[in-house]
Amino acid sequence: MTTARILTVSAFYPREADTVFAEAINIPGMIDATRGLATYEGLPDGAFEEGQSYQTYVTVWGWMHNPRYQIHVERLNPATREMQSREQGRAIRQWDHTLSVTPTAGGAIWQDRIIVDSGFLTGYMVRVGRHMYKYRHRMRDASRITATIDKP
Repeated sequence: MTTARILTVSAFYPREADTVFAEAINIPGMIDATRGLATYEGLPDGAFEEGQSYQTYVTVWGWMHNPRYQIHVERLNPATREMQSREQGRAIRQWDHTLSVTPTAGGAIWQDRIIVDSGFLTGYMVRVGRHMYKYRHRMRDASRITATIDKP
Protein backbone atom coordinates (compact mmCIF):
# COMPACT_ATOMS: atom_id res chain seq x y z
CA MET A 1 0.00 0.00 0.00
CA THR A 2 1.40 3.35 -1.05
CA THR A 3 0.97 6.48 1.01
CA ALA A 4 1.86 8.73 -1.94
CA ARG A 5 -0.42 11.47 -3.21
CA ILE A 6 -0.34 13.52 -6.40
CA LEU A 7 -0.56 17.28 -6.06
CA THR A 8 -1.38 19.19 -9.24
CA VAL A 9 -1.34 22.98 -9.23
CA SER A 10 -2.14 24.94 -12.41
CA ALA A 11 -1.85 28.69 -12.84
CA PHE A 12 -2.63 31.01 -15.73
CA TYR A 13 -0.22 33.85 -16.45
CA PRO A 14 -1.00 36.66 -18.91
CA ARG A 15 2.60 36.50 -20.15
CA GLU A 16 4.48 34.73 -22.93
CA ALA A 17 5.26 31.05 -22.20
CA ASP A 18 9.05 31.34 -22.64
CA THR A 19 9.11 34.26 -20.20
CA VAL A 20 7.05 32.32 -17.65
CA PHE A 21 9.35 29.28 -17.99
CA ALA A 22 12.45 31.44 -17.49
CA GLU A 23 10.82 32.81 -14.33
CA ALA A 24 9.95 29.26 -13.20
CA ILE A 25 13.54 27.97 -13.31
CA ASN A 26 15.08 31.11 -11.79
CA ILE A 27 16.26 30.25 -8.24
CA PRO A 28 16.17 33.80 -6.76
CA GLY A 29 12.69 34.20 -8.29
CA MET A 30 11.49 31.05 -6.50
CA ILE A 31 12.94 32.31 -3.23
CA ASP A 32 11.29 35.74 -3.69
CA ALA A 33 7.91 34.14 -4.53
CA THR A 34 8.00 32.25 -1.23
CA ARG A 35 9.12 35.20 0.91
CA GLY A 36 7.03 35.45 4.06
CA LEU A 37 6.21 31.73 3.99
CA ALA A 38 9.48 29.85 3.57
CA THR A 39 13.23 30.42 3.45
CA TYR A 40 15.87 28.55 1.48
CA GLU A 41 19.47 28.79 2.67
CA GLY A 42 22.41 27.81 0.52
CA LEU A 43 20.91 27.90 -2.97
CA PRO A 44 22.95 29.62 -5.69
CA ASP A 45 21.94 32.59 -7.81
CA GLY A 46 20.93 31.89 -11.39
CA ALA A 47 18.73 29.20 -12.87
CA PHE A 48 18.31 25.52 -12.11
CA GLU A 49 20.44 23.34 -14.42
CA GLU A 50 19.85 19.85 -15.77
CA GLY A 51 21.89 17.19 -14.01
CA GLN A 52 22.71 19.40 -11.04
CA SER A 53 22.00 18.61 -7.40
CA TYR A 54 21.32 21.31 -4.84
CA GLN A 55 21.22 21.16 -1.07
CA THR A 56 19.30 23.73 0.95
CA TYR A 57 18.00 24.32 4.44
CA VAL A 58 14.26 24.93 4.08
CA THR A 59 12.20 26.51 6.84
CA VAL A 60 8.42 26.87 6.42
CA TRP A 61 6.37 29.17 8.68
CA GLY A 62 9.50 29.82 10.76
CA TRP A 63 9.16 26.56 12.67
CA MET A 64 9.04 23.66 10.19
CA HIS A 65 12.74 22.92 9.56
CA ASN A 66 14.11 20.69 6.81
CA PRO A 67 17.92 20.81 6.88
CA ARG A 68 19.89 19.12 4.09
CA TYR A 69 16.92 19.14 1.70
CA GLN A 70 18.08 17.67 -1.63
CA ILE A 71 16.92 18.82 -5.07
CA HIS A 72 18.19 16.92 -8.10
CA VAL A 73 17.22 18.29 -11.52
CA GLU A 74 16.89 15.23 -13.75
CA ARG A 75 15.54 16.99 -16.83
CA LEU A 76 15.37 20.60 -17.90
CA ASN A 77 14.31 21.37 -21.45
CA PRO A 78 13.76 25.04 -22.39
CA ALA A 79 12.50 24.01 -25.86
CA THR A 80 9.56 22.09 -24.37
CA ARG A 81 9.44 24.27 -21.23
CA GLU A 82 9.65 21.30 -18.85
CA MET A 83 11.67 20.51 -15.74
CA GLN A 84 11.69 17.31 -13.69
CA SER A 85 13.25 17.24 -10.23
CA ARG A 86 13.50 14.58 -7.56
CA GLU A 87 13.62 15.95 -4.05
CA GLN A 88 13.88 14.55 -0.55
CA GLY A 89 14.79 15.41 2.98
CA ARG A 90 13.85 14.77 6.60
CA ALA A 91 10.10 13.93 6.44
CA ILE A 92 10.03 13.93 2.62
CA ARG A 93 10.74 10.46 1.21
CA GLN A 94 9.63 11.45 -2.28
CA TRP A 95 8.86 14.81 -3.84
CA ASP A 96 8.98 14.17 -7.59
CA HIS A 97 8.15 17.48 -9.25
CA THR A 98 7.32 17.94 -12.92
CA LEU A 99 6.98 21.58 -13.95
CA SER A 100 5.64 22.50 -17.38
CA VAL A 101 4.64 25.74 -19.08
CA THR A 102 2.24 25.60 -22.03
CA PRO A 103 1.28 28.52 -24.28
CA THR A 104 -2.42 29.30 -24.39
CA ALA A 105 -4.65 32.11 -25.62
CA GLY A 106 -3.58 35.30 -23.89
CA GLY A 107 -0.66 33.82 -21.99
CA ALA A 108 0.57 30.55 -20.53
CA ILE A 109 -0.44 27.77 -18.15
CA TRP A 110 2.21 26.77 -15.61
CA GLN A 111 1.52 23.34 -14.14
CA ASP A 112 3.26 21.75 -11.17
CA ARG A 113 2.65 18.02 -10.72
CA ILE A 114 4.23 16.60 -7.58
CA ILE A 115 4.21 13.04 -6.29
CA VAL A 116 4.52 13.33 -2.51
CA ASP A 117 5.34 10.50 -0.11
CA SER A 118 6.05 11.24 3.53
CA GLY A 119 4.77 8.01 5.04
CA PHE A 120 2.15 8.68 7.70
CA LEU A 121 2.79 12.44 7.27
CA THR A 122 1.83 12.43 3.57
CA GLY A 123 -1.64 13.93 4.09
CA TYR A 124 -0.16 16.85 6.01
CA MET A 125 2.85 17.40 3.74
CA VAL A 126 0.81 17.36 0.51
CA ARG A 127 -1.42 20.08 2.00
CA VAL A 128 1.64 22.12 3.00
CA GLY A 129 2.81 21.73 -0.61
CA ARG A 130 -0.58 22.83 -1.97
CA HIS A 131 -0.51 25.94 0.20
CA MET A 132 3.11 26.72 -0.74
CA TYR A 133 2.66 26.34 -4.50
CA LYS A 134 -0.56 28.38 -4.54
CA TYR A 135 1.19 31.05 -2.47
CA ARG A 136 4.10 31.16 -4.94
CA HIS A 137 1.73 31.56 -7.88
CA ARG A 138 -0.17 34.37 -6.13
CA MET A 139 3.13 36.12 -5.38
CA ARG A 140 4.07 35.80 -9.08
CA ASP A 141 0.76 37.43 -10.11
CA ALA A 142 -0.98 34.41 -11.61
CA SER A 143 -4.52 35.23 -12.76
CA ARG A 144 -6.17 31.88 -11.95
CA ILE A 145 -4.90 29.06 -9.74
CA THR A 146 -6.37 25.59 -9.24
CA ALA A 147 -5.06 22.74 -7.10
CA THR A 148 -6.04 19.10 -6.66
CA ILE A 149 -4.79 16.25 -4.50
CA ASP A 150 -5.31 12.72 -5.81
CA LYS A 151 -4.25 9.16 -5.06
CA PRO A 152 -1.93 7.55 -7.65
